[in-house]
Amino acid sequence: MKKSNWNIVKKLIAAVFMALLTVSSLAACGGKEKNENRAAGDTVKKASGSITFPLTEPVTMSMFAVMNGEYDLKDNPTFRYIEEQTGVKWDVQSSMESDLAEKKGLMFASDAYTDVAYKAGLSREEQEKYGKQGILIPLNSLIDQYAPNLKSALDKYDAWQYITASDGNIYSLPELDYPSPSLPTLFLNQAWLKNLGLSEPKNLDELYQVYKAFKDKDANGNGDPDDEIPLIATSDATPITQLLPYFGVPINMANNCAIMDNKLVYVPTSDIFKEFIAYVTKLYKEGLLSKNSFTQKLEQQKALGVSGDVLGSFFDAGAFLTVGRGRDEDFRILTPFENGVFPVGSGVTGGTFAITDKCKNPEITMAWIDQFYSEEGSKLAWLGIKDKTYKANADGTWEWILGAYGEDVGTLRANATLQGAANHPSVQPSYWFTGMTDPDEKLLDNEKKRIVKMGAAPFPSLNISDSDSTTLATVKADVDVYINQYIAQAATRELDIDKSWEDYLATLKKMGMDDMIKIYQDAYAGK
Repeated sequence: MKKSNWNIVKKLIAAVFMALLTVSSLAACGGKEKNENRAAGDTVKKASGSITFPLTEPVTMSMFAVMNGEYDLKDNPTFRYIEEQTGVKWDVQSSMESDLAEKKGLMFASDAYTDVAYKAGLSREEQEKYGKQGILIPLNSLIDQYAPNLKSALDKYDAWQYITASDGNIYSLPELDYPSPSLPTLFLNQAWLKNLGLSEPKNLDELYQVYKAFKDKDANGNGDPDDEIPLIATSDATPITQLLPYFGVPINMANNCAIMDNKLVYVPTSDIFKEFIAYVTKLYKEGLLSKNSFTQKLEQQKALGVSGDVLGSFFDAGAFLTVGRGRDEDFRILTPFENGVFPVGSGVTGGTFAITDKCKNPEITMAWIDQFYSEEGSKLAWLGIKDKTYKANADGTWEWILGAYGEDVGTLRANATLQGAANHPSVQPSYWFTGMTDPDEKLLDNEKKRIVKMGAAPFPSLNISDSDSTTLATVKADVDVYINQYIAQAATRELDIDKSWEDYLATLKKMGMDDMIKIYQDAYAGK
């Protein structure tokens, strides 16, 4: 099966660059760049009839989608452009990311759900639940017939296991990325290390000593001994999980489990977890961890990060996201203390696109989404419209075009590409890396590759039955809230960890923790 090719089309009369989004069948369509629209013969074959983009008779379908930050997808120029080029129009019902869980649940419960869910972050439990109920339709045969690009990408990433439900059906499509750390990483201020003549710490004791020096020795050199914050965290990315890899625990955030010595371990009840809390308590007690780390939001961390040189270390997906662009040289991801421990994702994030039983055109829908799993289609999803949101250089590199859709890269990406706020159904284009000129992004990509080389094997896919998913949904919600509450109380010394640990374990048992752990362990044993 050949990979499909998208053909870039220019209309000389209008001088407007247009990419015709075309999907091929098991035999790729081929073709050359032209100055007119593609011939009608370039089609996606199906059992009866054919699908040609743009459609001869446009269709309109409904979509539930997450907003790109403050930007609505239906106002996104790339999304509108895709509608124009395919003849597939979308009635978009939007949700802010903060309201996603509530709105998603209400929508499916009300029977007023849309034809598709896009960038909706459907968990495996939700896929199992709504798939078994018949709300989400199985996509297996649709993928086989109308998604050659997706099939090829799933093979390349060995991703089938991560998107297949316990009944053998596929209910949602993934975002496929190059492997990267699965946790927000800890960025350490290299300029402060240099100012104080310190080396990068290689164990937890050395990290503590670095934090002490940051606090006590005017690390930023501005003469103010009290403005340094050695470590900051947020309620979105607390040190609860993010520091655990440095304790030697390759934790999986989705279920708080880790594979250690070929066994599945539920981390929050382990002895090493107790040691971790004690370490964080020590940092908090001595003022090395920001006092607001368990209550403030990521936006407050970013406000501090861009306000001046006050942060010694922080957790985020990229340093520039907290301290702003142009300062990345001052920050590096703290090198893991051990090889084979830092959690690394598979590169497969499921739940990004699903079709419901209300959809009257599932074949067209699958052919439409398959576009974004080709190299050219993925460039459109990740970079937007050529010569409008990004520029291709003669030397094979590319760069963002700032101005019309945003004065900074973050705004441009959120406002005018399909990225932003949530994972999106696509495959990460190789062009993203091979042509990257943005110095902050390039540095971050290299940093991630460095950490991935030291990382643990990706956490395995666990198939969990519908009945067990129901149990997990009930138990896990209460357990997770209680664990986070206990850690915050112990770390801030509201509770004495030695005196309260047994009560903590007993409370978890009463909540049904043992049943939850057994479900995870049985799923791992049967993987």
